[in-house]
Amino acid sequence: MSRDLALRGAIIGLLAAGGGAVAGDLSSTSDSGITWALAIIAAGVAGGMAAWLALRVPARAVREVAEASARLAEGELDQRVQVVGGPANELTHGFNVMTGRVQELFDAVAAEHARLEAVFDASTDGMVALAADATVRFLNPAAVELFATSMTDAVGRPFIHSARDFELDALVRRVAISSEGETSVISFGPNRTPLRAAALPIRNGGDWAVLLMLTDLTEVNRVDQVRRDFLGNVSHELRTPLASIRALVETLEDGGAETPEETAEFMRRIRQQVDRLTSLVIELLDLSRIESGAIELVPESIDLSNLIAEAASLLQTRAESQGVTIECPATDGLSIEGDRTSLLRVASNLLDNAIKYSPRGGRIHAQTVDEGELAALSVRDEGPGIAEQDLPRVFERFYKGEASRSTSGTGLGLAIVKHIVRAHGGTVTAANAPEGGAVFTVRLPRAFVGAKPAQQR
Repeated sequence: MSRDLALRGAIIGLLAAGGGAVAGDLSSTSDSGITWALAIIAAGVAGGMAAWLALRVPARAVREVAEASARLAEGELDQRVQVVGGPANELTHGFNVMTGRVQELFDAVAAEHARLEAVFDASTDGMVALAADATVRFLNPAAVELFATSMTDAVGRPFIHSARDFELDALVRRVAISSEGETSVISFGPNRTPLRAAALPIRNGGDWAVLLMLTDLTEVNRVDQVRRDFLGNVSHELRTPLASIRALVETLEDGGAETPEETAEFMRRIRQQVDRLTSLVIELLDLSRIESGAIELVPESIDLSNLIAEAASLLQTRAESQGVTIECPATDGLSIEGDRTSLLRVASNLLDNAIKYSPRGGRIHAQTVDEGELAALSVRDEGPGIAEQDLPRVFERFYKGEASRSTSGTGLGLAIVKHIVRAHGGTVTAANAPEGGAVFTVRLPRAFVGAKPAQQR
C-alpha cells in the first residue's frame, strides 16, 4: 500500500513539475519556448502513464490521457479527460488541472503579447529587437519604413543588412557586449535624416538581447530652429525702434532741436517709434493667444461683402494717403458662420498688406466667390508680386521677403491671418496673379466648424 501511494505521489509531482515548467517558459512569449513546454507536458504525462500501467489502471483512461497529451503537445490547449473513479482518478484529475492552468497561462501571455504588439505597431519611433550577435528578431512598422525593408527580409538576418549603416550596427554590438545602454545622434541615409538612436540591453529576454529605438529628430530640429529665429526676430524688431527713440531723445537732450518746429518733428518721430513698439507688442500678444486657443470664437452669420466693406472703411484714410483705391465687391448675399471680430481682422490685415505693396495710383481688388460648401475671399494688389522663393514662407512670423525689406510693419499680420483662418477650419494661400501683383485667397466653410474653448484664458 505504501508503495502504491509513493508511486501516485511521484506521478502527481511529475505533472505539477510539468505545469511549473510551462508557466516559467510561457513567460518568455517565444514560440520555441511554448513548443518546448508542451513537449515537457507530454513527457510528464507519458511517464505517469507508464507507472500507472504497472498498477493496472483501466486501459480506456490511459488511452484517453495519451491521446489528449498528444493533442496538447501539438498546441491544442483545450484538452480535458473525463474523470473516472478508482485508481485512474488522480491521473485524470491531475491532467485536467494542469491543462486548465496551462490554458490560463497561455491566454494571459497571448493577451500581453497582443498589447505589446499594439504598442510597437502604433509607435512612430522605429523599434528593433536584436539577438546578441546583432541578428534581427523583430522590428515594428516604423522601422520597416525607415529602413525601406520588409519583415520577412529583415528578421533572422544580420542588422547591417537592413540598416545599411555601420554606425548603428556598431552601436547595437557594443551594447550587446557591454550590457549597458547607450544613446547616440546620427545622420541616417542618403537624406542625412537626424536620428536619436537609443540601444538598451534586454535582460532575461530569451533570444532578445538589445532593443534599439530610433526617433526622427527632423521636426524637433525644425521647431527648435523656428524658436531661435523667433527670438532673434523679436530682439531685432524691438531693438530697432528702441535705438531710434534713444537717438532722438539724446539729440533733444544735446540741444539738437533749435526751433519749436524741429522739436515737434523730433517728438513726432519718437511717437512714431513708440506706436511701432506698441503695435508689435499687441500683435505678439494677440498671436500668442490665437495660437494657444485662448481667444473664444463666437459664431454668427456674416455677409462677406459687408465684412470687406467695413475693413476697407477702417483703412480708407491710410489708402488715400498712399494714393491707393480699394475696390470692394457688391453685396451678393454670400454669408458664412464665423467670429465677426476675428474675421474682420483677417480682411483688414489682407487689405493693409495690399496697401503696403501697392504703387501710388494702384488699385486693390477684393472679391468673394461662392464655392458651394466653402466661401472664398480674395484680395489682389497691383504691386511687384512675391518672389517664388518667398511664397512658401509669407505666413511665417516676422518673415520679410526681398521686396518687403524696405516696408514698415511688424511682420506678424499674415501670421495672424493664417491662425485665425485655421481656427475657423479654413485655408489661406498666396500666389502671383497672372495680370501682376499678389493675390491672397481665404477659403472658409459656410458652416462654423471652429473649436470653441471651454473657457476664456
